[in-house]
Amino acid sequence: MTPIAALAFLLAPQAPTQPSPPSSSPAPCFTFTEEAAARGVTWVNHCGDPVKKRYLLECIGCGCALFDKDGDGDLDLYLVDACTIAPPADLAPGIDPLDVDWRPQKDGQCRLYENDGTARFTDVTEASGAGVRAFGQGVTAADYDGDDDLDLYVTCWGPNRLLQNDGTGAFTDVTRPAGVADPHWSVGAAFFDADGDDDLDLYVGNYLAMAVARDPKCWRKVDCPFFDTLAACGPKGMVAEPDSFFRNKGDGDFREASERAGIHDHEARYALGVVAFDHDLDGDIDVYVGNDSRANSLWDNDAKGRFFDIGDLSGAAVNRDGVAQASMGVACGDLDGDGLFDLAMTNFSHDDNTVYKNEGGGSFLDVTARHPFGPKAYLSLGWGTEFVDLDDDGDLDLFVANGHVYPEADAKAPELAYKQQNRVYRQERGVLHDVTDAAGQGFERLASHRGAAFGDLDGDRDIDAVVTAMNEPPSVLINHGDGSGNGGRSLLLELRQPTGMNRFAIGARVVAKVGDRLLARCVRAGGSFASMSDLRLHFGLGDATKIDHLVVFWPDGTKQEFAEVAGGRKVRLVKGGVIETIGSKP
Repeated sequence: MTPIAALAFLLAPQAPTQPSPPSSSPAPCFTFTEEAAARGVTWVNHCGDPVKKRYLLECIGCGCALFDKDGDGDLDLYLVDACTIAPPADLAPGIDPLDVDWRPQKDGQCRLYENDGTARFTDVTEASGAGVRAFGQGVTAADYDGDDDLDLYVTCWGPNRLLQNDGTGAFTDVTRPAGVADPHWSVGAAFFDADGDDDLDLYVGNYLAMAVARDPKCWRKVDCPFFDTLAACGPKGMVAEPDSFFRNKGDGDFREASERAGIHDHEARYALGVVAFDHDLDGDIDVYVGNDSRANSLWDNDAKGRFFDIGDLSGAAVNRDGVAQASMGVACGDLDGDGLFDLAMTNFSHDDNTVYKNEGGGSFLDVTARHPFGPKAYLSLGWGTEFVDLDDDGDLDLFVANGHVYPEADAKAPELAYKQQNRVYRQERGVLHDVTDAAGQGFERLASHRGAAFGDLDGDRDIDAVVTAMNEPPSVLINHGDGSGNGGRSLLLELRQPTGMNRFAIGARVVAKVGDRLLARCVRAGGSFASMSDLRLHFGLGDATKIDHLVVFWPDGTKQEFAEVAGGRKVRLVKGGVIETIGSKP
C-alpha cells in the first residue's frame, strides 16, 4: 500500500466491528504478580474506620497516579490518602458520641514514591513537599503552568489542592493563588484545553454535600438498610453538589467559570468518574462524567469551552434498559478498532458493568450483552478501570478494580463480600472474556479496592498496574507477559510540544495502522476512578515488528504522518520533529 493510500485508510470512516464470539474463552497471554512490598511500597491507606463505615464519606476511597515527577523517563507513584473520623477524644462522660461533631483525625498523608527505573520505589514524601494532609480522594497530573514538568491536583472532601512542581520533583501548594480551591466534596478531575487557547483548563466532578455531624446516623436506625443490615446512608436522599470548571487564564492561574461554561445548566448528579476526550472527532475535547445513582453526563464542547449535556441524546446516560446506574469509574479507548473512542463504566454490585460502543456522530450504544462478563462481575462492585492492551496483541483488554462499600456485605457471604477480587477481561475478536483466574498470583488478593492506574513501571514496555485498597497497602501488579521473555512487542510513544502551555500534548490523538488493523490512542489527564495513568501512548504490535503508518493529530489540529515506525522501543516525538528512540532496548 502506498503512503497516500495508507493515510486515506487511516482517515476514512471505518465500518463498525461486529464481534463473533469464539467457541471458548481465550487463555491470557499475560501473568501478573503482586509485588508492592518487594518493590518498596509499604504505605497503608487511611479512609475512615477500617471496620465500621458509619458515613458514606468513609466508603468512597482514594485513587493514585503514575507520572514522571522529575523528567527522568520512569513512572513515579502518588498515592492519595484520607484519614479516620472519630468523636472528640475529650468527650465528656455520659455524652452520646452520636450527638457531637465527629472530626477528621488528620492521621493520613498522601505519599510520593520515586521509581529507580526498574520499579523499585523509595518513599520521598517528606523531602518532596507532596505529602498532603486532608481527606483526599483523587489525583490527576498535568503541566498546568507550561514549565515542562507535571504538577498534581488532589481532590478532597474540600478544599482541593494544587501542587506545583519545580521540575525536580519538589512540590509547593499553590492552591489559593491559582484559584482552584474547590470547597466541595470532589472525586474525579481532568485537565484539558477546553477552548483551544493552548493552556489547560480543569473539570472537577463533585459528589454530595457531606456534613458529618448532621448526616443520618443510620447505622443504628432502620432508614438505610442494606439487605436487612444497617449501613451508611447515601447518596440517594442527600444533596448532590454541582461540578466545577476552572478556566486557565494563560499564566497558570485559573478563574471559576462553571456558569459561563454551561456546567450548571443542569441539576447536580453525584459525580465520581471523569474523563475528557473527543467523543465525536470534531477537534475539541468533551467531558464524560459517571454519576452515582443518576444518569451519566456527556458534555459536548462547542470548541469555545461552552458545554451542552447530550448524555440522554447520545445513549450514554443510562443502560440499555433506560435505567441510571451507580457509576463509579470510567474506561475510555477504541475497543473495536474503528478509530472512535468507546466507554466502559463500573457500577454497584447486583448490576452489570456497562460497555458503550461509540457509533460516531455523538451516538453511543450499550453493547454490554456482547461480552460474557458473568455472575462474578454482576456481584462485584467496580471502581478503577481502563481499556489497556495487557498482552501487546493490539487489542484493548479491560481491567476492573473491585471492592464493596459496606463491610456489612460480609453478612451476605458467599454471595457478597466487602473484600473482592480484581478482574481482568482479555479481548478476543471483539469480545471481552474473563481470564482472571488464569492471569497470575496478582489477581488472587482480596481487598476493598478503589483507584487503578496503568503504565510501564519496570521499563519492559508492557503495561503494569497499581491499585489502591481501603485501609490496606496498595497492589503493585507487575506484568510478566506470557513468560517467554518475548514481552514488549510494542511501541511506547511520548508526545511533546516544544512551546506553549500544553507541553505534554494533552488532547492529542494518534492513529496507527499495523497490517490491516487500526489502533487509536489519545493523551488524557484523568480517568479510571480518581486516578491518573501514564501520559505516554502504548501500541501493542502482536506479531508485527513495526507500525506501517502513523498519524499524529496534535491538540491544535495539525497533523504529522510517518511511514514504517519500528517497534520494540520507547520513542519520543516533539511536534514538528522526527520520532527518536529513548534509551536502549532492554
